[in-house]
Parts: sequence; structure tokens; C-alpha cells
Amino acid sequence: MEKNKLYIYLAKLDKKGIEVITSFPYTTKVFPTRARDIASLNMNREVSAKVNNMVTEYKMSHELFLESAESFEKLKISLRKRGYSNLPSHQFSGTIKNTTINEKALITKNSIMLAKIKQ
Repeated sequence: MEKNKLYIYLAKLDKKGIEVITSFPYTTKVFPTRARDIASLNMNREVSAKVNNMVTEYKMSHELFLESAESFEKLKISLRKRGYSNLPSHQFSGTIKNTTINEKALITKNSIMLAKIKQ
């Protein structure tokens, strides 16, 4: 079984950097997931409040994302492939403790949207 870490981070809207809020061990592979509703993640109250405060503080310039990766370097590679630049050289050690997350709110399968062709 792969050892992944789940990263919770704020990504700048202009794709010129990220701020990692926290990371913790997580067994399931999670593809980049934009978290629009923090309540749907069902984190414990203390963690949810801290994340919500950070999102509120940066709401005009950042979006909240969740993504798993084997290491911080692999996360940076994934971000670069999606067009992000100015990535931190080392991982920020988050101040938010580990928590549980509602897995139904995460994208755990790589899916492609297909357009229906009219004939």
C-alpha cells in the first residue's frame, strides 16, 4: 500500500504560488480537489475553524485545495504540470493537527468528462 500524505493548501488564483496549510498521513489517493464547502469535509470543529479563518483571510486571491502525494516534491511536480509557479522550496510544517475527512467530498478517481455528440 502506498504511503501518501493528504495536503490541504491554498492555491493562488493566478497560479503563482501556494500556501500549504497542513499535511498528514492518508492512505487513499486523492486527486486535486477544489474545496468549495469546508463543512462538507466533516473535519473536527477546531481544524475546520482554523481552515475557514485562513480561507476567509485569502478569499480574494486563493482557493482551497486538497490533494494527496507521496512526498512534497511529488506534490510540486503535480502543481507544475497544472501550470503553477513560484512554489515553495521546502514544505511548510502546518500548525493544524491531523483530522479525519469525509472521503465522499474528495475526488478519489481520475475521471474525464465526455461531451455527448449530437447526431
